[in-house]
Amino acid sequence: MENLSETEKLIISYLRSNPPEECMLDKITRGINRSRATVLKYLHILQARGLVNYRSVGRSKLWMLSDDADVRAAETPDETSRDSEIIKNASKLHRTILELLELERTVDDPDKLVFTVNTFLDIIVANEPFRRMFPGTGNLEDIMDRESLLIFKEKMKSAGTVQADLRGRDGIRRSYSLSINPVNDFWVIIARDPASSSFSKGELEVLLTITRLRSSAGSLEEFLLSIREELSGLLSLSELALVGRDASGLEVIHQHPETINIGEVDYFIYRSMETLETVSWQTETGEIMLSVPLIVEERATGALIIGTSDDSVSSQILEIIEMVADEISEYLSMEKLKREKEEFIRTLIAMNRVSEIINSGEKEDRMLEGSIEAVIETLGFEMGCIYLMDEGRELEMRAQKNLPETLSKMCMAGVFRDLFSRSVEKEKIIYITSESPEYRLLHESIRKNNIRTLLMLPIKFSGEIIGILNLASYDVKPYNRISLENLSSIGLQLGSALAGAGI
Repeated sequence: MENLSETEKLIISYLRSNPPEECMLDKITRGINRSRATVLKYLHILQARGLVNYRSVGRSKLWMLSDDADVRAAETPDETSRDSEIIKNASKLHRTILELLELERTVDDPDKLVFTVNTFLDIIVANEPFRRMFPGTGNLEDIMDRESLLIFKEKMKSAGTVQADLRGRDGIRRSYSLSINPVNDFWVIIARDPASSSFSKGELEVLLTITRLRSSAGSLEEFLLSIREELSGLLSLSELALVGRDASGLEVIHQHPETINIGEVDYFIYRSMETLETVSWQTETGEIMLSVPLIVEERATGALIIGTSDDSVSSQILEIIEMVADEISEYLSMEKLKREKEEFIRTLIAMNRVSEIINSGEKEDRMLEGSIEAVIETLGFEMGCIYLMDEGRELEMRAQKNLPETLSKMCMAGVFRDLFSRSVEKEKIIYITSESPEYRLLHESIRKNNIRTLLMLPIKFSGEIIGILNLASYDVKPYNRISLENLSSIGLQLGSALAGAGI
């Protein structure tokens, strides 16, 4: 594995020593102590090189080593030419280029940056890892601070090693051990890949503290404020924001202090979420900004935004920030599961309340109004309405609760009839939140009223739909499959009651 980076070696070693069911993204991440973004990036690199592949199991991917990981290159001999001189020169050029390519291949060690400098510190030759890390760099002064340059120049008098930070165009400062090797009138520099660098004691303590806080924090706000306090010990933190993404765009969940307009930097945020990699940029005032994707099941659900007044950020601190983003993703996933359990309990209570109202012997109109009130109260929705089929099989609103005047008028005018008809046609519950792709297809008035959850429950009797119970909320309501089945039962309860009343 001499041509693999340190992280790639760790991944290969983990996959080789663990069964497939232990080789999901989260378990690999914990197994090799790297962030999800880092592991996912290198898994895709290894997949492109034919060294690993995966098998999908539900929404997860089980990664494994490929059956044939050898990479072979085919060479095609040069063709004949009519001009012997051209053939001679072309052949010589061909061999020279092949020699250069071979020489480049020998210095393209993924764990080392290799470059040469002259007496003016101009960079003459650089291997591919160096060019990728510091694109367009022409002189060592472009990436090395003044103090490190003085030490470097002193070491140029004889072979030796110096420790220095090299600053990339992204503002990330990476620590290297530079081996300086004089050769005639130039110097060959070999820099150790920072992937092999370990965290300091203080950095590890920050990570452990944040991991403990994930389980003990009383709220997301408390968790993020604690994260801010811990990260402030590692860098000059000027901004910390948490951004979520749904079908309507980006949503600022937390921001302190509000020094930047998230909408003005959404390009960088979207880019980090699409590439599943950290994206950095500099503000007009010179601050470094980072957008770190929150990765769940190999998909970005949002981003952690970090701002610092430091002139650069070390690679170790960047890795810590990415691992903090993983902890935030884990916290949000746990909170979602908690809310799903709470909503499940609420569906059971709603079923009982509706059953009590139906069995109370109330008249039709009062039964419908009472059912809406009970469902809204127990499920925590803000508004709702019931449509029943008339003799012409057209939907007609028979009861409503808390509908804004604009929406009420639009309902009466039949603006949403096509939307309600979807539930009739599909003969099953329609559940749409602002996180659903189809949310963007809803009528503009629904989005303008900040409705983030929409439920349409068919009211059935003997397999036939006789109406629709519609519910809306300003919050995202997380329901699992069982909760939705419970909600569907409310429609069956109402259907039986209405049919029994001869409606």
